[in-house]
Amino acid sequence: MTLFRMLRGAAVALLALVALAPAATPAAAAPSWDTIAKSGVVRVGVIPNRPPYFWQENGEWIGFSAEMGRDVAKALSKALNKEIKVDFVITSWTTVVLDLQADKIDTFFGLSYSDERKKVLNLVGPMYSLPNVALNAKNFNPGDKWTDYSKPEVKVAVVMGTTDEQAARQYLPNAEIRALKGMAEAVLDVQSGNANTLVTTVLTGLGALKANKSLGAMTVLQPAYTLPSFGGARRDGDDRFAKFLQDWATEYRKDGRSKAAIFKAMEQFGLDTSKIPAGVEF
Repeated sequence: MTLFRMLRGAAVALLALVALAPAATPAAAAPSWDTIAKSGVVRVGVIPNRPPYFWQENGEWIGFSAEMGRDVAKALSKALNKEIKVDFVITSWTTVVLDLQADKIDTFFGLSYSDERKKVLNLVGPMYSLPNVALNAKNFNPGDKWTDYSKPEVKVAVVMGTTDEQAARQYLPNAEIRALKGMAEAVLDVQSGNANTLVTTVLTGLGALKANKSLGAMTVLQPAYTLPSFGGARRDGDDRFAKFLQDWATEYRKDGRSKAAIFKAMEQFGLDTSKIPAGVEF
């Protein structure tokens, strides 16, 4: 056997062994609680330009979801008996679940509930609830009940793919539902007369009223359909951090800090809180 054939045979054998060997897998991330305790940092996801949830002024993150992140850091500092700083990490609505799963962020505040989401994340809360409202065109005010709007002649604008669209289709089966790409398009649909009203949540409604003086009144639709909002954390096989967040979230809402943070953010953004309809609870 020539030297060439011997070397070739050895190479083939080596390749076969490599192919049979199990693929190397990255080491599993440490439990969130241990990582936060070691680093002294809790990473909170934020989405740019989403007032009153999150926005920036002079490089500082503002908004009630950002305020919740700071409160969590304060509570962690007490629980761990060391200073825990908050690091705001930019994410997006399309990547936030993946960012939590990939351990790019430790938590995020502002997630709606779904069974699918519950399977892959620890959902904590609810942190607050947002009722659905109708933003009516000028001179259009059929009443304050869902049934008042559930008529064939009523055209209702919604943002496509949102829980607002789900609520409108569920509670307004007889109305014409017009699903638009985004909030700007939905508002324009009402302003142009193509739709009579826009179904959204109360906070989004306040922002739309601020930016669009041509809209009419805002009405909380009865019976109230509220959308609870949750915090999220990675399923890390340990869940100490998720349990801590749940205990914190329960107290945060119970003692009124959640509502106070929401009102503070609305006022910082210049929203007229006096326009919140009576009976709205967060």
